[in-house]
Amino acid sequence: MRTTTVFGTWARGAQSELSIATGSFMLAGGVFATANATLLRASAAPRPDLVIIALLCFIAGITIFIAGRRFTGFAAGALMIGVLCVVVPSVWFTPTPLRAINLGLLFLPFFIYLVWFLPMWFARVLGYTWIGLYAGLVLLRFGGEITTVLLTLAVTGAVLGELIGHFKAKLERASITDPLCDVWNKRGFERLLGKLIPTAQRAGQPLSMLYLDLDGFKAVNDEHGHAAGDLVLQRFAAELQQHTRPQDVFARFGGDEFALLLVGSDAEGATRTGARLQRKVPDPRWSFGVSEWRAGESPGDFISRADLLMLTGKRGRKAEPVSGAG
Repeated sequence: MRTTTVFGTWARGAQSELSIATGSFMLAGGVFATANATLLRASAAPRPDLVIIALLCFIAGITIFIAGRRFTGFAAGALMIGVLCVVVPSVWFTPTPLRAINLGLLFLPFFIYLVWFLPMWFARVLGYTWIGLYAGLVLLRFGGEITTVLLTLAVTGAVLGELIGHFKAKLERASITDPLCDVWNKRGFERLLGKLIPTAQRAGQPLSMLYLDLDGFKAVNDEHGHAAGDLVLQRFAAELQQHTRPQDVFARFGGDEFALLLVGSDAEGATRTGARLQRKVPDPRWSFGVSEWRAGESPGDFISRADLLMLTGKRGRKAEPVSGAG
């Protein structure tokens, strides 16, 4: 039990899901290649190609675990291209059609890995390249007698990968959107903010945000119930979005707190935008604070400054905009 706990702590701290999955994938490939080159060898002829593949897999797996969280998606993509280039041509050296089909089964975990951890377009390009090259080599090596098996393998792998890709997309969408108001949630907002900050910095554009909070919202829930409160939040979110630009990012952080990221607006411009929106959407009443992103500032500090200024305004029992330019 103690060993399991220590391992779990190490894995959570030093490893990412990507490094664990990739490292395990490569080590499993090494075991598979070693078994086929020794205990499960189909003929007396040596298989130096499998020995080389096994060594490469073990080296790659150990290296990935050493890298841990430093192992990136780009590195994973490059590694999978290498896996394709090494594994697929090895089918030419398989002694029997059964062994060739056995090797082809590796396509299934390979494609699923690509779909889950890498962009879908990349998974499709690499996955369908794998199965196309593999099928072509098998047909050239053994003729058309196993065409049906190849077709079944290809269709099964493609359908499984596409279904998992669709499921993954739905999970990702659900994890970054607010189901009640159908806008970004805090996680989605922070993810987009992390992408927009370097973009705005390269373009020399300002980036500001409004931190919004409904006034007296607790009384709505207390007096009319949470169902009524939910309707207020939904209506507020829908109306506010009608008066924002397509490039701006609107999110619900939770409860009655929202955020609006204004691309290309400084603090002064964001304050004017907030005042305009208060006129356009006066009911329910709401307050806001403004912050403009500062060079070198973390996304968390950027959000916290706007939140603090919004709270300052509320404590003063004022509904006027509070500027965070200073």
